[in-house]
Amino acid sequence: MSSGALGDLSGRHALVTAAISPLARALAVTLAEAGADVSLTTLTGAREEEFETNSILNECWSLGRRGDAHTLDLADPAAVEGALDAAERTAGPVSILVNAGHAEPAIPALGTDLEAWERALRLAATATYVPTLAAGRRMIGRGAGRIVSITSVLHDRGSPGGALTAASAGAVAGLTRSLGVEWARSGVTVNALGMGFVEGLPGPHDDPETRAALDRYIPVRRLGQPADLAGALLYLVSDDAAYVNAEVLPVDGGVAVHA
Repeated sequence: MSSGALGDLSGRHALVTAAISPLARALAVTLAEAGADVSLTTLTGAREEEFETNSILNECWSLGRRGDAHTLDLADPAAVEGALDAAERTAGPVSILVNAGHAEPAIPALGTDLEAWERALRLAATATYVPTLAAGRRMIGRGAGRIVSITSVLHDRGSPGGALTAASAGAVAGLTRSLGVEWARSGVTVNALGMGFVEGLPGPHDDPETRAALDRYIPVRRLGQPADLAGALLYLVSDDAAYVNAEVLPVDGGVAVHA
């Protein structure tokens, strides 16, 4: 990757997948503010997702960046390859991939079924696996790249109602660590951000009583903000993080180590 100071992504092209949330907006806009051209995709191709993705893209365009939005199912390899081809025709080779992720709402395991299990894995794990391999293959061929996936810091901790989220997030964490090692000599790094409870995303904090309890439980005494993860992302995709690989970096206010 071209040299540059932390926060300077000029000349790079980032693809942010599942760009349908306040978190994805913060990630995409932060990359654009740092100088990167930014392309986006939806999660499943639903109409409301397309609307949100285009809104985020317009914000990146307002900063003078190139890029486009693609409506597709991220678990469809042919659709992902087509989106990559189109994105690279518009703004050049994709050198940064951000899998912006998806988490199913907390629900007791006995209230789920096989369909819910497969949906959770498809929307989080498979929708990370397919773009990662597609973009990674291209990056390896070019000798450089950064891949960062968003997952839950609770992937290796038991929590009531968290079976589907933990299983799918655990798959993303395992994929990250394995590919980071497998591709270590290729010039491509593969990392993840382990998020805790984040403002603006669905979670147990939607309940006022649970929110109050979390504000007391989280060591820094507040929920995370999308900007907290965006700052960490900017580091991981910079040249300064060239020696950071196969890691799941917690951005959680200390939740992961809190007894």
